[in-house]
Amino acid sequence: MTNSTSAGFSIAVTLLSAAACAAPGERLETATAPPPLAAAAVDPGCAVDWDSTYTIVSRDYAGFAGKTAGPERAAAFAAVTDRVRAELRSAADAEACTAALQRWIAFFGDRHLQLWQPGAPAPQPAGPAPAPAQEPRLSVAFLDDSTALLTLPDFGQRWKGAIDSLVAAHRERLLATPYLVIDVRGNGGGWTASYASVLPLLYTDPIHVDGIEGWASEGNVAEARRMVESPDTPEQLKAQIRPMLGLLEANRGRFVRFAGDDTVTFDTVHPLPRAVAIVADRRCASTCEQFLLDARQSRKVTVFASENTRGMLDYGNLRTVRLPSGARRLAVPTTRSLRLPENPMDLVGIAPGVRIPPGETDPVRFAARHLRSHGGAGHAAP
Repeated sequence: MTNSTSAGFSIAVTLLSAAACAAPGERLETATAPPPLAAAAVDPGCAVDWDSTYTIVSRDYAGFAGKTAGPERAAAFAAVTDRVRAELRSAADAEACTAALQRWIAFFGDRHLQLWQPGAPAPQPAGPAPAPAQEPRLSVAFLDDSTALLTLPDFGQRWKGAIDSLVAAHRERLLATPYLVIDVRGNGGGWTASYASVLPLLYTDPIHVDGIEGWASEGNVAEARRMVESPDTPEQLKAQIRPMLGLLEANRGRFVRFAGDDTVTFDTVHPLPRAVAIVADRRCASTCEQFLLDARQSRKVTVFASENTRGMLDYGNLRTVRLPSGARRLAVPTTRSLRLPENPMDLVGIAPGVRIPPGETDPVRFAARHLRSHGGAGHAAP
């Protein structure tokens, strides 16, 4: 097996929720030169959080320059900044302040770039994303003698060991079963290493992996250093970040290529499963989307869904900041994909190879029936 080096720093990409973002090691940041709020009866906490948000995003967000480039975008950015500043001057309470800050963040069209108020309802991106009646749990089941079901609801770091153990425990039977359905509905992302043990079950051809580059701002360099020094960072992740930290420190104020486009190969193409269905939905995001990009390069794999995935994969490796008031958190992507600018994915997502019909009540059974009825031929979406 040959592992892609470009998977290195990108494995930290995570879809953040209010719970996931309040992680150990948050950094307290203050602003230096944002557009000031005019003197007004505004909550001091709101004013200082605006200062910090503007400065950190403009200084440390890997997508800032690209998303404000050109006369039209620059004018639109100035307009939304002026509008939000006016809203902040008259914000009646903390929730109104947070909502105005979120409207400024929304200008960038990047669902990884997030601001939220812990304890308040998490902001919902545009578009429907209904939660299932019962959240699925990590599991392996056998629907019948010919079909296995692997449910992967989360690729967070804490799930890697459990996923590896589950695959190892059932590997022999999985490799003796003709059809495999993998359910990633509701999987908001996590760590690409968490699904590494799944890929050999699906593999037929070399897997292309897009390269990645990081933005070497002072704040991002400091965060990379903190992660290397923190006892909370997994050793595998520290080993990947250390060489990147050296590149960042030597190239401050520039984008640093961590790795170019690369290829993942495995020594064996297993005869079974002969066909694999991956069932996704609108809530499949970030690392879940990377899993689809990797897996669908196999001739065995077909992606099934009723709609595109979330579209959160252009910018990643989030740096979480506690804003000065203590009432709000900010998550800022520090890297960008080398797919850009030619092949953006944010807000678009990944289209399924097979659309699940409206009204279908059991997507897993639908995918399993489709595999069997089509003779086990996989479909790799373009």
